[in-house]
Amino acid sequence: MSEMSEKVFKSLERLKAFEPEEGYYLAFSGGKDSVVCKALLDMAKCKYDAVYRVTSVDPPELVRFIKDEHPDVVREVPRDADGKPMTMWNIIPRHLMPPTRIVRYCCSDLKESGGDGRMTVTGVRWAESSNRKQNQGIVTFVTKNKELLKEIGDNPDFLRTIKGGWC
Repeated sequence: MSEMSEKVFKSLERLKAFEPEEGYYLAFSGGKDSVVCKALLDMAKCKYDAVYRVTSVDPPELVRFIKDEHPDVVREVPRDADGKPMTMWNIIPRHLMPPTRIVRYCCSDLKESGGDGRMTVTGVRWAESSNRKQNQGIVTFVTKNKELLKEIGDNPDFLRTIKGGWC
C-alpha cells in the first residue's frame, strides 16, 4: 500500500471510529483542506453537515466555487451573542485593530465559532505552521461540552490513543 493510500485509509478509519450519532459538523471554507475533509467524510460514508460561514471578505471566486461545486454546503451568517450578524467590518472595532498574521481573531470569531456542541471537522495542516505541528495531535479535541471532557478525562487510554497516533 502506498504512503498516501495508507494515510487515506487511516483517516477513513478514524472518521468512522469517532462518528457521533448526530453526525459531524464540517467547517467548510472552500479551501483545499475543507474539500479534502468533505471528500474523506463522503468516502467514509459518515453523516455530516457541511457549513460555510460567510465572512463578508471572501473573494467572489471562492463564494462562486462553493455554490457551483459544493451546492450541498449550507451558507450561514455568523451572529454575535445578541443575534446580530458579524462581519469583518464590525469585529475590527471590537478588537481595536485589523487582524494580522500574528493576531488572527477573524477565523475564531467568524469561522470557528460554528457547530457549538457538535464534533467539528476542520482541515489543519501541520505544514502551515511549526506551532501547529508541535502542539496538535493527530486528532485534536476542543470542546466546551463538560460531558465529553469528563469522558475523555476519565479514560487515559483514550487520550493515549489519540496523541499516540492511533491506527
